[in-house]
Amino acid sequence: MEWYYVQGQEQVGPISPDQLRDLVAQGLVKEETLVWNSTLPNWQPYGQVVNASAAASAAPDASAAAMHSCVECGRSFPPEHLVAYEDHHVCAACKPVFFQRIREGGAVDLGMDYAGFWIRFAAILIDGIIMSIPMMIFVFMYVGSMFSNPKVFEDPEALSGASTGIFYLLIYGTQIAYTVFFLGRYGATPGKMLLGIKVVRSDGSKITYLRAFGRYFANQLSGLILYIGYIMAAFDDEKRALHDYICDTRVIRK
Repeated sequence: MEWYYVQGQEQVGPISPDQLRDLVAQGLVKEETLVWNSTLPNWQPYGQVVNASAAASAAPDASAAAMHSCVECGRSFPPEHLVAYEDHHVCAACKPVFFQRIREGGAVDLGMDYAGFWIRFAAILIDGIIMSIPMMIFVFMYVGSMFSNPKVFEDPEALSGASTGIFYLLIYGTQIAYTVFFLGRYGATPGKMLLGIKVVRSDGSKITYLRAFGRYFANQLSGLILYIGYIMAAFDDEKRALHDYICDTRVIRK
């Protein structure tokens, strides 16, 4: 389908839908620019055509899967009627406001409901209670190995270094596996699931196992600096802790 548009007092075209989308992105075709194609009875402002297309596409049909939502107004449009910005899409009517905010250093509003400090703190407590069960088992196993060797009480160095190494490997290995598996698979540990929160990327997408692995160690850093990394979430506008900054993650309500 070929498009025509009016520039000044002159008709320009024909151009393809991709070329029209590029002109919209460049600001050469605006909401009030008159456009026409063979499906239109007469020349119409581009914004009116876009809105009419959105209304017509409200009814479900085979092309519904190809529709994208405007990150500003939330309405759905065909791809050729949207301007792409990174992983987001914005319609012609919202484009001026959207890019003005971007130029001023503003963030893209994805409508995420960020989880606050206290609910995140409660989730950590719940996970701690859950993890205390295998931790206690490992402690009893370690203490049992000490009692099985009476010489340990006379000479602490008599305890095998391998036993100590296995003990710490079990402790930290279980913690890492617990965190990485649940975050990578479900986006939330059991504690977060119970409270209805989850971890996502800054664009709202699911985190990978690799990012979950890195976030575990970044989380340890947040605790090492007198827990300041955690406290940051209470004052940040997106409730980000230090490990969220490092790993480009957000904790949101489902």
